[in-house]
Amino acid sequence: MWKFGAATSPIILLLCSCTVGPTYEPPAVTAPAAYASPHSPTSAFTDISSWWAAFDDPMLDSLIARALADNLDLQQAAMRVRQARAQETAARRSGGPQINATTQSGYTKLSENALPSSLAGLTGGNGEQSGNSGGLGLPGEGFANFQLGFDASWEVDLFGGQRRANEAAHARTLSAIWTRRDAEVTMVAEVANTYQQYRMLQRRIAVADAMIAADRALLDFVRVRTDKGLVTTLDERRQESDVAQQIAQREDLAAQAQALVHALSILLGLAPGALSTELSAAPQAAPVAMEVAAGLPSELLLRRPDIRAAERDLAAATADIGVATADLYPKFSLTGALQLASRSLSTLIQADSLQANGAGRLSLPLLGRGEKKATIHVREAQADEALLAYQGKVLGALRDVEDALTRLDADRKRAMHLRLSATAAQDSVDTAEVRYRNGLTSYLDVLEARQALFSARDALAQADAHAAQDVVALYKALGGGWDEGRMTEKEKPHG
Repeated sequence: MWKFGAATSPIILLLCSCTVGPTYEPPAVTAPAAYASPHSPTSAFTDISSWWAAFDDPMLDSLIARALADNLDLQQAAMRVRQARAQETAARRSGGPQINATTQSGYTKLSENALPSSLAGLTGGNGEQSGNSGGLGLPGEGFANFQLGFDASWEVDLFGGQRRANEAAHARTLSAIWTRRDAEVTMVAEVANTYQQYRMLQRRIAVADAMIAADRALLDFVRVRTDKGLVTTLDERRQESDVAQQIAQREDLAAQAQALVHALSILLGLAPGALSTELSAAPQAAPVAMEVAAGLPSELLLRRPDIRAAERDLAAATADIGVATADLYPKFSLTGALQLASRSLSTLIQADSLQANGAGRLSLPLLGRGEKKATIHVREAQADEALLAYQGKVLGALRDVEDALTRLDADRKRAMHLRLSATAAQDSVDTAEVRYRNGLTSYLDVLEARQALFSARDALAQADAHAAQDVVALYKALGGGWDEGRMTEKEKPHG
């Protein structure tokens, strides 16, 4: 046996250097030299792992920090990383030698009628129980047997099937890690976006309260004129209807705001109403529109976690082709056992009780090769699909950035014009109040000017919030929101 192993070991080592299946190479993707949007800042790309700090809002900072720690979706993603790492460990260890410790004891009683009389001599007693122990065992005799030792087996990875399996498992681990980082990007953007919507609704509710007060003042004014017979009751009814509509809209805004509180609470892993008191404080001034350095499209391919995850999925699918291809080739396995065996415990631990065996087995599939080749074709098609998925992720990422840049520029311009409108409306209110105090106009003109001002402020509050949400969308499109240092122990397998 040892001569066989020594003679064949160079051949085995040579075969072990073979690895069937395609060798993975990252796909070549040509990114545009610059974004098509003319509104993309040309300054250098900066660190955007904690981009929300640019809003300078301590409440937003606190919400995102807690969400990163307690969000249930992120915790699930971390568990999937642990699973992938454990599966990778199992894949790597499955290709090595397997050694088992064995122990066994048993008792056997021979049948008195099992052996023909012609074989009785072999038992040493001519068919009679003479007590002679020199034979194989007398009919009707009972004896114990004890064994203690090890057995080992190893399937030599001749054509690299196990190595390809290890490559696939490692690629899937990295894919799970990048998927978790993508979950961070999505979650942070969702918290920030929901928070900006909530603050916008708070500002709109404040404007609505002021508008309702103005409408009620106008209603009182119309009622006085109605009592004096200066106008008909139709004007009074119309104004009552306007007040009722404003109150109804205000209630709708309040309901939307509360729903966003529920959403933020869930994102932080809390009960729906847990943040109601904390978020009830009046909002800060609307965030100032900020410039975001989009960098170069080529940088996007490295920054976006979903693209990196798709690339690792492609690597795993490519390695799977090698795993399937290896099934077409011969398999060589070694088995062996080393034991102590005795019919008595008192003589078990002795040199004379030692027994050993070993074997080598070479197998080559003859039938079923068509099925194995079909499996290879399946794996090749899956790799082609993974490549298309990767290319789709790249194009989708470029589109996300272009769309965000375009919307941000449009909303900034809209907010600028609405801010001019609000300024003009404020001037109209100031002029109307001066003219009313000087007896040059009626109070109705003042109230109507105030209504126009409130409408302009409401539109401006929405435009400012949309611009802030566009900033959030742009940072998300750029892949901002994950940090290497935020890897948690939950992602690591125990043991």
